[in-house]
Amino acid sequence: FKVYTNKEHDVIISGGVQIRGLKASGISRRKPAGEPVLESYKFVAHRDRAETPFKEAIRLATHLALENHLGIKVKALESLESEEKYAPEDLFSTMIADTLADLPMIQADVSIAAPENPFGEDELPQNVNFTEVKKLTSETNAVIIAGRNLLSAAKSKTMADLLLASKEGAFVITLDTSSADEINLSLRKHELLVVLEKTVNNATFLLLRKAEKVTKNAIIIQVNNEEFSWVDNLKTALQAEVENAGSSRVLLVSDGTFENGLLGLVNCLRKEPGGEIVRGFLLQDSKAPEFSRSNPLYADQLKLDLVVNVLRTNNTWGSYRHHQLPALEPCPVNHAWANQLVKGDLSSFAWMEGAIPKGCNDPELVSVVYSSINFRDIMMATGKLSTDIASKVRGQDCVLGFEFTGVTQKGRRVMGLINTHRAITNYLINDPGLTWEVPDNWTLEDAATVPCVYATAYYSFYTTGGIKKGDKVLIHAGSGGVGQAAITLALYVGCEVFTTVGTAEKRAFIRKTFPQIPEDHIGNSRDTSFEQMVMEQTDGQGVDIVLNSLADDKLQASLRCLADGGRFLEIGKFDMVNDSPLGMAVFLKEISFHGVLLDRLFNAPVEKKLELKKLMQAGLDAGAIKPLTRTVFPREQIEPAFRFMAAGKHIGKVVLKVQEERNLNVPIPALPVYQCLKDRSYVILGGLGGFGMELADWLVLKGAKNLVLTSRTGVKNGYQKMRISLWESYGTKVTIVAGKDASNPKDCEEILSIAAKQAPIDAIYNLAVVLKDSLWGNQTPESFEESFKAKAWSTRNLDSLSRKLCPLLRHFVVFSSVSCGRGNAGQTNYGMSNSVMERICERRAAEGLPALAVQWGAVGDVGLVADMQDNDKELVIGGTLQQRITSCLHELDGFLCQKSPVVASMVVAEKRAGGSGSLNIVDTVLNIMGLKDLKSVGIHTSLAELGMDSMMAVEIRQTLEREFELFLTAQDIRGLNFAKLIEMNSKDLEQKKKTKQTTGNEVLTGLQLLIRLLGEDESIKHTCLKLSTREEPGRHEVFLIPGIEGCGAVFENLSERIKSPATCLQLNNVNTKYQSVPEMAEELLP
Repeated sequence: FKVYTNKEHDVIISGGVQIRGLKASGISRRKPAGEPVLESYKFVAHRDRAETPFKEAIRLATHLALENHLGIKVKALESLESEEKYAPEDLFSTMIADTLADLPMIQADVSIAAPENPFGEDELPQNVNFTEVKKLTSETNAVIIAGRNLLSAAKSKTMADLLLASKEGAFVITLDTSSADEINLSLRKHELLVVLEKTVNNATFLLLRKAEKVTKNAIIIQVNNEEFSWVDNLKTALQAEVENAGSSRVLLVSDGTFENGLLGLVNCLRKEPGGEIVRGFLLQDSKAPEFSRSNPLYADQLKLDLVVNVLRTNNTWGSYRHHQLPALEPCPVNHAWANQLVKGDLSSFAWMEGAIPKGCNDPELVSVVYSSINFRDIMMATGKLSTDIASKVRGQDCVLGFEFTGVTQKGRRVMGLINTHRAITNYLINDPGLTWEVPDNWTLEDAATVPCVYATAYYSFYTTGGIKKGDKVLIHAGSGGVGQAAITLALYVGCEVFTTVGTAEKRAFIRKTFPQIPEDHIGNSRDTSFEQMVMEQTDGQGVDIVLNSLADDKLQASLRCLADGGRFLEIGKFDMVNDSPLGMAVFLKEISFHGVLLDRLFNAPVEKKLELKKLMQAGLDAGAIKPLTRTVFPREQIEPAFRFMAAGKHIGKVVLKVQEERNLNVPIPALPVYQCLKDRSYVILGGLGGFGMELADWLVLKGAKNLVLTSRTGVKNGYQKMRISLWESYGTKVTIVAGKDASNPKDCEEILSIAAKQAPIDAIYNLAVVLKDSLWGNQTPESFEESFKAKAWSTRNLDSLSRKLCPLLRHFVVFSSVSCGRGNAGQTNYGMSNSVMERICERRAAEGLPALAVQWGAVGDVGLVADMQDNDKELVIGGTLQQRITSCLHELDGFLCQKSPVVASMVVAEKRAGGSGSLNIVDTVLNIMGLKDLKSVGIHTSLAELGMDSMMAVEIRQTLEREFELFLTAQDIRGLNFAKLIEMNSKDLEQKKKTKQTTGNEVLTGLQLLIRLLGEDESIKHTCLKLSTREEPGRHEVFLIPGIEGCGAVFENLSERIKSPATCLQLNNVNTKYQSVPEMAEELLP
């Protein structure tokens, strides 16, 4: 059915369905299944002896060993002598296990071998085991063996025993303080070759490999990016070698150009049947001698039998390795603002780079000195109030802070409110209608306590409540900011004031600050006893005005406190947002109920703002407005400031000091954030694809005003048209360039020229892709050429043409794939073309030009992988989970702000899922409650007794749901203590341990894909095995015949997707000589 909307009537109609008054509200985004592993990808020299951090050296060595190991099961052994005492985190095995945890599909078995276990039961990490040295004799399959000083004479026997426990071609990792002579002697004795040599804390760090006989037979094939005649030659060579049982080597050698894509080709080819005999030589030194097995430069390297060998200048051998990408560090920026990285998590506050450039000459620019925190900020920061209340536009990632004081460009001291939020900042563009001059006798700190609270009080009492002399007024939370301002105004007007507070300390404050209020006019805001106080003191009449910020039963009690004709002024949002019922009986007293929402005034007509501005200015001039008591925190203590106010410990205002008034405009440290420039254009190749549309939308929300999207076919569906219309409604000009091929230099130049005519090009994104996947035997020169057009050749043209057409270019971005960096069967052409793009980016970066290539894993929500997904089940592809598109864009923001030209992002299946960083359940709750140590509290004392208030309870509940998938009711939270949390934590750890033991189905490669071990199964005895399928009505029976394994278990995963009834015809118990499917069918079918 077609869908019609009528905005005037607020109705949506489709067929016979009519929806009226549809409202959308934001909810917390579902926590992704796992945290992405972020890495950089760069060349590492193998034997430069460079000083390297220990953990990084272990990571390099482990990755290098695995690159040369076929299979997903990896056994690693670390040798420890009785006298060697190390902390668990300093062990080789701990670091090896952590490295393996980041790698897809790898099933690690990491152990420490020692005479006896030097660690307690809970001291060793869960992913490291202990084995006795005497049991090493039964081991023969270790891929990695490790230890300290293994090349010393004293450990000669230990080394020999370890080598016996390792498999052919295994690797040895050692950190040695032995002399060079002693090391060389030991290498010769044990027949070990040096693969990697670094320096760690003045000791020699080595990765060694058992020496193997160099095969005499080798086929050398030259690989280049321009023509693909070598593809057929390689197919012939591989086929011949496979038939000869793979006793030789096929050596792929690049043509000497830096941009050669051999690396991606080899990585993918190794994943296919027959790929184990392939070795790659990427010669990135244009002056390198011609490849020859007799040349000592190449002959010595061939002895190592490494899969990938990269030659740089000065005869430097190395390889490309994935390194952990360091987190972005705060750096001095011109404009910064504070925000929560995780909604509802007060520990996630950070200062972020803003968009106001240096030298901005906007007349309304204010250098902020103080920013105030208000109760609404607390409610949203703790997740108790939806950010929809303040967020007015899509992509508004910060809704905290709307009150400030500072100095204008002309030196005027001002205080005010802003409707764009982000007032916790050092710069903002103020709203003249909600800004006031600071009186000469006030400091800016004084002024920071005034705008919001007095604007609320004036707006409530004068604009809405019609306050007058002689009125009786009940003001809740009198010691708070709004409470103090309201009491000050009410007393100034000449009203009789009643108020409530929550503690004895606050009661004493009210008596001291407002001596005009008698003791019997101060009630308790924590219960409804104030109702009795008010009715007693007014002889049962009640009050004329209630200024309310309380919720639930206390709101109802406040209503009952109104006299006939009274005015109820509701400034709290909790009950309004939750649509709490009010009851109509109270209106029989002719009362009126007013929702007072100051933030609605932010977007009101100028006349209404000026009305409030004049009222407050009159109060300032008359001396009716007085600064409030406050607590000031420096900008570095934003989390303690929010926790202090959330705990209800404050009296008056809580204020953040952002910078010194006498030293304005000094850059402050903040995390870098990617920002688009409004006067530039942005080019996206493949911009109408799934990821391209999301990237375009992200750029628009980042401030882009000129988009140029290329596509082979142009706009072809309603969704694309709708998104383009939406972007244009934001003021963005969108140009679609269809039918242009960027691999053609003329077309590529035309694309860039079209964009440059709109505005100087700021960024180029190449997302174009043509997939021609097939195993190597089915690849052709034509399939390589098609893949190269969209990727390699287009990027090459963009590189050369942007140098002359884009003088202001800040970003040159190409989307690559983990298929290139780690390999994937069937994608040799795709992997090689991606590798060419990465080398182009690497060369650009070396020349000082912008460049970024991103190796994405499987991307969810949009694109090919998302289309394969069925019933929202999480697909595991190549050992990786889909990374949500929101996560991809979040990580892209960080990638654009760092310097590595090639980076990677993927979510490893069953490796990082369900974790919560370094904190467990107990530590997380301790952190939320501000408690430093569990030893300082009684574990059987309830959290409420330890100081947990409603705000903390909400944060604890949300965090346990988000991080640990523990779903507790409000009653459960109130009854929690640390003893129960410790028990929960133990169960959580036990569950993760069980999950780890039962997950990770082995992913088979090569011939193992055909001959798989299926185990014992009773069903094998039956010739006809009924499969469990969907069996939709009206569909014909399907018969499935397995391969040489002969039984139906191979169809277990497939059967869930079959819509017809299906039967597997098993071959195991049929004694037949037939070799073809028709012959089998003839034998098995009636």
